[in-house]
Amino acid sequence: MQRVLERLEKVYPYWNPEEVHDLRVALRRCRTMAEVLSEVNPSPHWNKVKKSSRELFQAMGDLRDTQVRRHWLKKLGARGEPFTAIVLPELARREKQLRKIAETALENFDRKSWRKAMRKLSGKATFFPLESVVFQRLALAKLNEAVGLFQEARKKRTSAAWHRLRIGLKRFRYTVENFLPQRYEVWAADLKAMQDLLGDVHDLDMLRSEIRRHVSKVDPAVIAQWREKIAHERKARLQEFLSKATGPDSPWIVWRAGFRLADPLTLSPAHRKTA
Repeated sequence: MQRVLERLEKVYPYWNPEEVHDLRVALRRCRTMAEVLSEVNPSPHWNKVKKSSRELFQAMGDLRDTQVRRHWLKKLGARGEPFTAIVLPELARREKQLRKIAETALENFDRKSWRKAMRKLSGKATFFPLESVVFQRLALAKLNEAVGLFQEARKKRTSAAWHRLRIGLKRFRYTVENFLPQRYEVWAADLKAMQDLLGDVHDLDMLRSEIRRHVSKVDPAVIAQWREKIAHERKARLQEFLSKATGPDSPWIVWRAGFRLADPLTLSPAHRKTA
């Protein structure tokens, strides 16, 4: 929560993409931790953390999505080509509008109440020690949710399914990172690699949706070329993700084996077979 306050001071007035991303990550961590901790040590202040950060979190997300679209458009496109010449200025105008919305959200963010919640929740946040069985069970539940989403994504192969898996994996990662640091130290590389790959897939899906907005303005052959570019990049990342996520030594199995519980919950046979 202190990091959120620090990031608030850095993000305005330039709205640098990295600063926007850092603030959003800090907010998401707080929201994820509040969700987890509300299950093990209830307090109305956990919901206040989520409620008070919702407007700013959403505004940062919308702004970040537009900045990501611009990044990928520049990365995959050639300087001066007709398509980028049409879309980049429109994205710049949209980003300007979203900056105004983000500025309002920044002004509305109640720093005084946030600091008050920090003081009230500090003791509740440390009620159970790190690495405790309580946090192991919660992390295991989130891992099992992520495995289920993985099975669904492999079956459906839709953008929405891969996005849900990305969110599920992120929730598992943040739970381990914040409450099971010894495990996170060992698992961090695989967690980050898999999350980054799914993040790229999501970014490319957003760019593909952006292209659909401009089909009436650009030569169909140009649109087809861009769709092919995106499909190529997307396929490469999904193949790398699936290569990493499947097989006898997949991270799913390694992570599951890392929990020591009195009555261990196991992956279902179907999960073991395809994980």
